[in-house]
Amino acid sequence: MSRENPFAKLDMASISANQTPTKPGYGMTGAAKTVVRSIEDMAENTKKLMEGEVIVELDPRLIDVSFVADRLSDDGEEFQELLQAIKESGQTTPILVRPSSTDAKRYMVVFGHRRLRVARELGVPVRAIVKKLDDITSAIVQGQENAARSNLSFIERAYFAQNLIVSGMTKETVRSSLAIDEAMLSKMLAVVEAVPAPVIQALGASKKIGRDRWLSLRQLVLAPALSKVAVEHAASAGFQKLPEAERFDELHDYVKRYKAKSAAKKPKADTAAKDWISSDRSLNFAMTAKAKKVAIELTNVEAKPFSEWLSSRMDRLYEEYKGSQNETNGD
Repeated sequence: MSRENPFAKLDMASISANQTPTKPGYGMTGAAKTVVRSIEDMAENTKKLMEGEVIVELDPRLIDVSFVADRLSDDGEEFQELLQAIKESGQTTPILVRPSSTDAKRYMVVFGHRRLRVARELGVPVRAIVKKLDDITSAIVQGQENAARSNLSFIERAYFAQNLIVSGMTKETVRSSLAIDEAMLSKMLAVVEAVPAPVIQALGASKKIGRDRWLSLRQLVLAPALSKVAVEHAASAGFQKLPEAERFDELHDYVKRYKAKSAAKKPKADTAAKDWISSDRSLNFAMTAKAKKVAIELTNVEAKPFSEWLSSRMDRLYEEYKGSQNETNGD
């Protein structure tokens, strides 16, 4: 008797991109009343996706990573603990993979990247469930599995969101995948778009650093000069030697101190700007003056002929200026 396939009864619309679940710790606003699924629902979706499916053993060398990255660090101690547990007791939870779209003999992991890596390091087959999923469903399942496990940091979730959008996913899909509302997605994208990629890579997962601290760093590096300082400091040998858990605070405080120091040294501007437009609007005059330097800019259709006319009369104009100065001093 053939085994019934429970997945055939699973409505794939239940993990559709048109629905955005909530997640504890990422509060929804009043505008998010259309939210119809909680984090518990996502965990249940994953459970339904896996229940009753045939588990097979695959050569980990035939499995490619997901088309969208979601991690910035290798999890260090956590990974070593997982490796030791699987080495001693075997892999108790299968990973989810999909057939490769380019090679009939290969697969792509949907979730379970660390278990796959453990199998590669141990040189053993990986226990997996193979499911035909499209890119959108794969992205949603991958994100919701991570959300249900709560094992991605703020910046990893933001990094994942950006990678999804770069791969062509809509913001609705991203929101559904990460269980966040529109406001949170905007904050995440604002961070990864402003903080230079080398800095994010150097900081890694930053597991204990939340949204507010990342937004604070974003605000600092919006200034091009401070963005450059952050990149240079993150690449320094001393910074690279720091434990990952200490890097964010060290870099944030370094950039903040640099900003304060630069502001203290910056001289007060002694510039004055003046503008003038001719009555026929064919000549624009702009002048920026410092203590011993004046910059004049002429624009519009009469700029060049007027500048030539002006240049040819500089001697006379200067003499008129000197004369006016003498008259003023005589008074």
